[in-house]
Parts: sequence; structure tokens; C-alpha cells
Amino acid sequence: MTKTILIAGGYGLVGSHIARHIRRLVPDARLLIAGRSPDKATELVAELGNATACTMDSTDPRAALAAAGPLDAMVCALQDPHDQLLAHAIETGCAHLSITRSVNDMASLLARTGNSTLQAPVIPTAHWQAGITTLAVLDLVQSAFDRVDRISIAALFDMADPIGPMTLEDSGSFFGKAQVLRDGAWCWVDPDAEVASVPVAGETIETRPMSVLDVPSLRAVTHARDIEFRLGIGTSRGTRAGGAASHDMEITVEGTDASGAKLTRTRIVSDPRGQAELTATGAALATRRAVGGDERPAPAPAVLMPEAILDAGEAMAELRALGVTVEES
Repeated sequence: MTKTILIAGGYGLVGSHIARHIRRLVPDARLLIAGRSPDKATELVAELGNATACTMDSTDPRAALAAAGPLDAMVCALQDPHDQLLAHAIETGCAHLSITRSVNDMASLLARTGNSTLQAPVIPTAHWQAGITTLAVLDLVQSAFDRVDRISIAALFDMADPIGPMTLEDSGSFFGKAQVLRDGAWCWVDPDAEVASVPVAGETIETRPMSVLDVPSLRAVTHARDIEFRLGIGTSRGTRAGGAASHDMEITVEGTDASGAKLTRTRIVSDPRGQAELTATGAALATRRAVGGDERPAPAPAVLMPEAILDAGEAMAELRALGVTVEES
């Protein structure tokens, strides 16, 4: 059965990449590319095929959603300031995915879903790179670890890597108080008081801790007692090689193996296409799974994190096939 998927903000930098990856992963889907200026989606709609541009203002999307008709999934690549897109998804029984939710604004999602009977999954994908980072960590953990004690993640953002207006709008809040896990206890720290120089894919950069959903997700899955995510600005692998800016991450996991011996592994993930493409890949993989577009039953109607519905090993294989470097250093 053909799936109908609405992408709110679908002609923006990240949204358009999401649309292209969904078309690749769910080739027979009907796509609705929604935003305030549908004329900006004309070329994208022609490129995608079986796609329609529609007008939608996320501050009052009711008329647009009514006109869109029944949906199988809604992907939010823009802000939903009054949770109206989320409410519509819950009320009409379509899957809902959002790359805009942060640690700080999960409360309204949990309150609304917790007071509703869900008919389809609600999947917050506002992890770093829409869940790809957590999946990369879990794939590394599953390969060798019996117990995980500490997880450190650092991402390098290259200023030559373009970011969309939504990301630019959000960037002022990137370095507010950051949630980290230390010795099993949740802490909110001042990023400016926690500056540290760390290596990321061959470049040592100044980083600060940042709140991302990966940190609580990884705590829940691995039970590690120390977890933090750091972000810094530097020159990426791609730029250093004379090409386009890549998005680079370095992951270090400490713990023990099955024999009880101490073990430390470091993984580098580097996407030569940049951060927008990597985010879009994660969002599209979650969307395909949410609608059962991979020929498997769709997930249960519940609030589910990306790592709860996606296989980490399969996701890494997908990344490698797209030219993303996933390697142990």
C-alpha cells in the first residue's frame, strides 16, 4: 500500500535532504512538501516525482493539515511552537517524527502523548544527527563490550558546512546549561566552565558540553555511569583534504569485555556530505521504519526513540554504503 508522508519544512536545507532520502528508501511513497512558501519546492517536487508542494504555516497549520488528507507519517523539519502538528498526528493516527525537539522541550511531548491513546508511533529524532550518533555508539558497544562505564562523544562542526535557517535559529541555545551524566548522577553544567580541547578525526579542537537526547538515550540502553556530548568548531577532514566540509565525530567507549578485562574503543564517524545530509539520513531511516517501509511490521503505537526501532549494525551498513567513514582509530 502506498504511504503518504508529509514533510513540514520539506524544501529547506535539511528537509529537502530528508525528502530525497525518503524517496530513495520508500520509493513508492507519496510525498507532501509543506512550508510557508511552496513555490520554493517547485524544483524539488519535480525531482522527487509523486510529490506535491503545499502551503503550511506551523503556527496555524490546521487548514493545511485538513487539506492534506490522511497521512501515514509526518516529519517535522521545522519548529512546532504550539505542538499543533504533534496533536494532529496523535488525533489522526499517523506516525510523528521531529528533528527539532531538544532535551529542554521534551516535557510537552511527554505530557501530550502520556494523556493520549496513541494509534501510531511518536519518534523524537532530535538526537545529534537524528539518532545516527547513538546508533554509532551502540554498534561499537555491541561489537565488544560486556559492561560500559563511560561514553564520550565529540562532534566537529566546520564553518564551511552550510546550515539551514532552523539550525541557525536554534544555534543560540546550543550552549545553554548542558545535561551530562557523572558517576551515575545527572548534572547540569555551565559549558563555558567546562571547555576542553579534544581530538576529533585528527583535529584537536576546543569543545563545550551540549545537551542532546543521545545522552539520556545512551544511559537508558547501556547503563553507563558517565556520558557526555561535546561540540566544537574546527577544520573538518573534508576541508583539510581540499574538498567540501565533512561532519566529523569521535566516540570513545570505556568498559569491560566478556572476560572482565578493561576495554577502550574509539570510533570516528565522518560524513563527506556534511551535517545536513547525515541528519537527513537518520531521519529518513526512522521514517521508513515508522511506516513499515522496510517490509517489516510498523512499530507499536508508543513514544519510541530512534535506537528502539532501528538496528545499529544495519544503520552503520547504510552509512558506509553512502560513503560515510565509520572506523576504529
